[in-house]
Amino acid sequence: MKKYIIIKMLTIIFCLSILIPSAAADSCCASDKPIHEADINGYHFVYKLIDMKEKMKDMKDMDHDMEKMTATQHLMLFIKNAKGDAVEADKVGFLITGPDGKDQKVMTMGMSGGYGADVNLSLPGEYSVKAKALIGEQKLVDSFTYTVK
Repeated sequence: MKKYIIIKMLTIIFCLSILIPSAAADSCCASDKPIHEADINGYHFVYKLIDMKEKMKDMKDMDHDMEKMTATQHLMLFIKNAKGDAVEADKVGFLITGPDGKDQKVMTMGMSGGYGADVNLSLPGEYSVKAKALIGEQKLVDSFTYTVK
């Protein structure tokens, strides 16, 4: 059962990576508006959320799988250097603490010029988001809060 869920999640992530245009840092999301931006040690971080059910509503064969999913959003992080060029990170991960105090620790996958992971933001309230990116020997850490109404 666990293997089945992992395969389905990877399939959904793959489908999302196809749906997200190659210019993802500029136009990936239903709402192009970033949820957070930060400058850290000469790098610029831009975060965007993708509503998974909204993005996949036209994929009829995936409807029953979406009902079983616990993830509600796909959190994307785009990292650019001082020149504005996309940066390849060795690893990127998120630690998200929900309004209920429960943690979600997820590693991202590189896709469409950014790094994304499925997350669950189903409860209304304030979420604490911490991102860590490893670029060579440099460890970049950012944190912010995001409110779901």
